[in-house]
Amino acid sequence: MEWLNEHVLWWHWIVLGIILVAVEIVVPSFVIIWLGVAALVVGALDYMMHPDFSVQLYLWTGLSVLFLFAWFGYFRRTWRSPVGQAEGEHAHIPGRIVESLGGRRYRAEFELPVLGDRRWIVESRESLQVGDAVEVAKVYGQILKVRKRSR
Repeated sequence: MEWLNEHVLWWHWIVLGIILVAVEIVVPSFVIIWLGVAALVVGALDYMMHPDFSVQLYLWTGLSVLFLFAWFGYFRRTWRSPVGQAEGEHAHIPGRIVESLGGRRYRAEFELPVLGDRRWIVESRESLQVGDAVEVAKVYGQILKVRKRSR
């Protein structure tokens, strides 16, 4: 360990950090970059304070884990994929009932295309009449759930 204390210098950590950040460009994993950033921080701390090599390793390990948890905590909290979740995008699109199909199923025509079409088979919890104004509540596969639109 004495040999490492004398031969591993602050710029070794900087070079390691730059290499790890550069590897992240080639291998996009969003993990290696944080190991590289931690190495850059340890290099800067080693330049200013000259801790033992074992302390440097603990710092690098701790900072790497801290940066990874911070990144994945932020990533999990803010990023949501909209793929397959169309009801949020199409909610509240207005339309009219044009035909009653029986059993609370109707054919409706919407002012804007919903998933590429203006005419849809829709279902409603409430009883509707031809000509009633409706709006999209949810998208369930090939059937839209609608509710009576309040004017």
